[in-house]
Amino acid sequence: MIKKIKDFSKRFFLINDTPHKVAAGAALGVFLGIMPGEGVATTLVLASVLKFNRLAATAGVLATNIWGTFLALPPAAAAGGFLFGESPKKLIEEFQSTYHLGLKFFFSKAVLLDIALPLVIGFFIVVGVIALAVYLLLIFYLVKYKKEQHVLESGSEKITI
Repeated sequence: MIKKIKDFSKRFFLINDTPHKVAAGAALGVFLGIMPGEGVATTLVLASVLKFNRLAATAGVLATNIWGTFLALPPAAAAGGFLFGESPKKLIEEFQSTYHLGLKFFFSKAVLLDIALPLVIGFFIVVGVIALAVYLLLIFYLVKYKKEQHVLESGSEKITI
């Protein structure tokens, strides 16, 4: 398992694109992978429209799909609850208690504005911070990796001439 992760990481850093496009694609994928209701198709379309690396975006969305949403729910409820003056625990409990009632009830004012809106805004904040962190970490490592590769290639050319 660890060998597979190392091999994937090595291939990820070998993507032939600019560090910005790779990091932005991965950050977009992570963002849409964690946001409830988004997936691979949306990620590919947005990555294409924004001219980000689609391979990195797909890797990001697949790495964070479903489980990322569950991990981000408590901090999203805390952020949304803070902004709307609600208890995070209450938001989660009310959402879970109304979730099974169906689509008609979900679009009622009480559920949509009082429960879903704070959670959605909380998700945007939390997932936005996570995606920004992914972008910054990747851009740092990708630029560093590209510089090291350039130095190695330049150094080997000097030796052979």
